[in-house]
Amino acid sequence: MNAPKLHHFVPRFYLKRFADRDGRLWVWDRIADRVYATNPSAIAAETHFYFHTDLAEHGHDPLTMESQFASLEGTASVLTERWLGWIRAHHPGDTLEVSRDDRDTVGLFVALQFLRTADTRDTLAKFASRNGAPAPTGAEARGIHLNVLWDEDLVDSIASRLIDCTWVFAKNGSSTPLATSDNPVAFRTDDNRMWLKRAILSEGTYLVYPLAPDVIMYGYPTDGRYGTAAVARFNNQISPVELSDGMVRSENTAQVFMASRHVLSAQPDFAWAEDFARTIGTDSYAPRQS
Repeated sequence: MNAPKLHHFVPRFYLKRFADRDGRLWVWDRIADRVYATNPSAIAAETHFYFHTDLAEHGHDPLTMESQFASLEGTASVLTERWLGWIRAHHPGDTLEVSRDDRDTVGLFVALQFLRTADTRDTLAKFASRNGAPAPTGAEARGIHLNVLWDEDLVDSIASRLIDCTWVFAKNGSSTPLATSDNPVAFRTDDNRMWLKRAILSEGTYLVYPLAPDVIMYGYPTDGRYGTAAVARFNNQISPVELSDGMVRSENTAQVFMASRHVLSAQPDFAWAEDFARTIGTDSYAPRQS
């Protein structure tokens, strides 16, 4: 059997949720600065991304990692789709029943979503070339990424932190859809002023992960500002505050900041993304985040 050539590092089931009514996913390419529509099957993917040759050289079945991702994605897809249906039918303050097994599954899925992207691979390659070391070749970068994804202790530490968080689900009551990207798992400082790419284990930093254009998931850690009983009592609840247009625009800036290249939405208007992109690396946006 021939191995599939195009491998998604953001699952297709997730991307399809952000498509418009005609099944089109609107894309802003922040490098080329152009907007276009595409099929969810054709984005957030690369040819042979899961390094079949590298796996074989390490004595693994070349399809092992892809098969494991597919199994986890299948379960996470069913669980989160069920959650979305429940959240849409219920009201702020209602509590979603989440079993320990379901929490473990989704926590692991989100942790691996963070680790498996092209952006993480690029970050690891940059880290390897610090202090004047030569930049790794493409094959070397794939090998580094492979070792991280197979590092059970690292994966478990990230998943455990997310699993232990207070999970809150907010409904988008505005006319502005939540956006996503090719690197959708975002983290924000507990003062709400900064998005951070490499602070998943930092004290107080919380998870922001859009589940669909109308629902977003937050994970508040057990340390820092949010590690209090007052926050923990909202665990698994629908947020008492529905998102307004301004709040959605603020959350959507995470996807511009996190994206390797592509910001994705059910609408073709990305003026807000272009505006925010120009502020990255400056403090000009900070007052609006306070």
